[in-house]
Amino acid sequence: MNKTVALIWSLTVGLFIVLGFSNCNGAKAYTKKGAKMESAGMIDQAADYYFTALQKKPAHIEALTGLKRTGQQVLSRILVTFDQAILLNNRQSAIEAFKKAEGYNKKAAAFGVTLLFPESKRAAYENVKNAHVEELYGLATEHLESNRYAESLRLFEEIISLIPAYKDAKKLADYSFCKPAYELGIQAMEDNLYRTAYEAFDKVYKRDASFEDASQIREEALIAGRYTIALMKFKNGSNRRNINTKLSSLVEERLLNSNDPFLMVVDRESLELILQEQHLELSGLTSGTELEIGSILGAKAILKGTITDCSVSTTPLRHDNKRGYQRYRVATVDAEGKKSYTTKYKSVGYAEYYQSTEASMSFTLKLISMETGAILSSETVNSTKSDQVRYIKYGGEASTLYAAKTNGSVNTSSNSHNQIVSLTNERRDLKSDNLLVDDLSKVIASKIQTEIESIIQDQVK
Repeated sequence: MNKTVALIWSLTVGLFIVLGFSNCNGAKAYTKKGAKMESAGMIDQAADYYFTALQKKPAHIEALTGLKRTGQQVLSRILVTFDQAILLNNRQSAIEAFKKAEGYNKKAAAFGVTLLFPESKRAAYENVKNAHVEELYGLATEHLESNRYAESLRLFEEIISLIPAYKDAKKLADYSFCKPAYELGIQAMEDNLYRTAYEAFDKVYKRDASFEDASQIREEALIAGRYTIALMKFKNGSNRRNINTKLSSLVEERLLNSNDPFLMVVDRESLELILQEQHLELSGLTSGTELEIGSILGAKAILKGTITDCSVSTTPLRHDNKRGYQRYRVATVDAEGKKSYTTKYKSVGYAEYYQSTEASMSFTLKLISMETGAILSSETVNSTKSDQVRYIKYGGEASTLYAAKTNGSVNTSSNSHNQIVSLTNERRDLKSDNLLVDDLSKVIASKIQTEIESIIQDQVK
């Protein structure tokens, strides 16, 4: 036990030494490259190499001092650009240069390198920024007064990025965003484009919930465009009992949880109540009665369908008897009494088993309009699910089992051996029929949801 612990300890220490040497060596290499660039007058490249060296080893002294020298030159050059932009009265360029200088300074500081950044530059920046923001505010206001909302929004948001609390820039930015969206929503309502209207008012609401009456009209658009579907109990044309009831429940659940705000589903309790009041059985409805029930429920469409097939087929369990090899060790003692071991292999037999199962389902749906009686959608949805097992039975110790090559010799490759061992541990039972059919039903329900949502996208613009 002590020998094992000592071995692990020595390997761990060795690994840390190797990694530490690798990082140190990398830092030294990048520092040397930085020095070469610096001596050649390529200051920006030199600074980049010093940055990389410090990423490898943050406390590398030569890299720190190298970055101190070159980084200061880079920063000073950026600040010169800032000064030049001020002299040329180019405030936008001055602001960009200052931000670049400030970012570079922070980058160096993150590695513990302090560069000289005169406070006078910061004071000059504040003056330039304030003058620039004042100019932007005037331009943005002009755009807003001329109903050029996109231009005013861009400028007000630039102002906010520079001075967040500047005058009423935030309020005017919100107005610049909301006003055109609100007008779009109003026009869409007049054109009975309820989804377009809802989406426009929703953008307004999320930006400014109190903007005019956007919240109220958003709800009006939702109510006006709401598309209610009465979900009839599906018929079962397959040999599997009650599968139609399960699929009906899954479809109802998915439609009720749809992300489409316009999709509404008449819940099953309401449907059953109406049927009781009309003294009707769900299973005995005719097409005309279905339309009548849909009208009573206030539905714009009814969804009906039939499971035309639900079957599961399973292959017989088959197996192949195979020859392999068992690894074992033989101990020998030499003339001096020293023991050694030799690895050998002996021929053994094992069995490899295979089995598979496949479930399939077909469903035919019809979505019928209550307004016209027209079939909005008539689709057949299909899906299959399968499962396979493959495993090995072996009477001996699995960790000693090896496969045979095509020529009959032992296959000692680690990949082949690992696969053999893995197969001895694989599961030996197929998924049950019920589980496969449940998975199928969920897939079919999802496809039905996708089809219905697509139809409603076409119906509610």
